[in-house]
Amino acid sequence: MNATGVVVAGGRSTRFGDREKALAELDGRPMLAHVVATLSAVADSVVVNCRPDQRAAFADALAGYDTDIAWALDERPDEGPLAGLATALAAADTDRAVVLGCDMPLADAATLGTLLDRLGDHDAVVPRTDGGPEPLHAVYRVEPTLSAARATLGDGERSLRALLDGLDVNYVEETVPARSLTSIDTEARLRAVQTDGGAPE
Repeated sequence: MNATGVVVAGGRSTRFGDREKALAELDGRPMLAHVVATLSAVADSVVVNCRPDQRAAFADALAGYDTDIAWALDERPDEGPLAGLATALAAADTDRAVVLGCDMPLADAATLGTLLDRLGDHDAVVPRTDGGPEPLHAVYRVEPTLSAARATLGDGERSLRALLDGLDVNYVEETVPARSLTSIDTEARLRAVQTDGGAPE
């Protein structure tokens, strides 16, 4: 497959209350485990970006999974998802990376495979909805994206959308199911999905 799966999971989960969002369970498994399993279906290995203080709990949550996992720890925590993405891409050993946020347990492997197929000569393939681009449900070419991420951070920008401005992006506005793009970033959203399949189709 010649791709690395990347999980961006170093945030403080401030919208999720007082517990670690990535470890919240959906269908009996932590959301982090769902994300890693999905990435394993489309990538040769998985890199998990997180803070040093998160690693032990995250490793416990992934114990027993037959997946080659590398850890990309934030040297300076709380710098935001762009810094986390850059840290993870620096640990990738392939030309392409399939990236998911840790709060996207409903992401669909077939959809991610379609994004990979559409990369071509572009730097990135990113779904775009009415709400804007979805940079944490996307495919990137590692070297140009890492270079652009470092330059963006060096300019004092921490926004993932600022990163996209520096890349040749193939924006996909069709073929990506809303369910695959669902971000479970609050307790209320998790309860909705748990109780009645509240994620959109």
